[in-house]
Amino acid sequence: MIKKIRILLADDHEVVRNGLKLMLSQQKAFLPVIDEASDGEEVLQILSQKSFDIILLDISLPKQNGIDITKLLMKRNASTKILALTMHKEEYIIKQMISAGALGYLLKNTGVDELTKAILTVSSSNRYYCNEASQVLISNSKNDLPILNKKFELNLNQKNVLSTREREVMFLIVKELSSAQIAEKLFISKRTVDSHRKNIISKLNLKNTAGLVKYALQHNLLNENLTN
Repeated sequence: MIKKIRILLADDHEVVRNGLKLMLSQQKAFLPVIDEASDGEEVLQILSQKSFDIILLDISLPKQNGIDITKLLMKRNASTKILALTMHKEEYIIKQMISAGALGYLLKNTGVDELTKAILTVSSSNRYYCNEASQVLISNSKNDLPILNKKFELNLNQKNVLSTREREVMFLIVKELSSAQIAEKLFISKRTVDSHRKNIISKLNLKNTAGLVKYALQHNLLNENLTN
């Protein structure tokens, strides 16, 4: 009997985890029971108790981001198989995750067929990169940059992670405007503002709005020109 692949799924959005679990549990190659973690600390806790054939790891996790987790796991066991499953397609983040030790990199807009193929590939100790990640590697090979041996510092700052609209919302939050006031000022719905607020906190690996304000003060964002 062929051994089925045991998966640990790490993502801070419950609806994403539920959708992925539903898709993956129906694939014959995988164990139908898929363990899950909602933040970085929970990933490490679960891995201290169980072993898995592959870890599907988001990058923007609360408490400890996916890049730092990957580095830590590689130090503990260099044979750990990690497939980044994320919304981040920024070049510098792709570089950091691969440099940290991830065998695969996939965007969340992928379909179930490619996701299944990526899991099978990475769980067999082979590399699998989505088109965006492959282009980064091709670009670096042309410039003679040994990406897999190069160290990169994680720099999840608001300029290169947040969209222009998210930066606008963040600026107004720090100015102590309520969601309703921000919605009125930007001509969007309060629900959209709340969604932006949640995304900002998630992308910057913060815990709450208080942490967002603290982050803004530490990085002198109150005086920043949003058109930069």
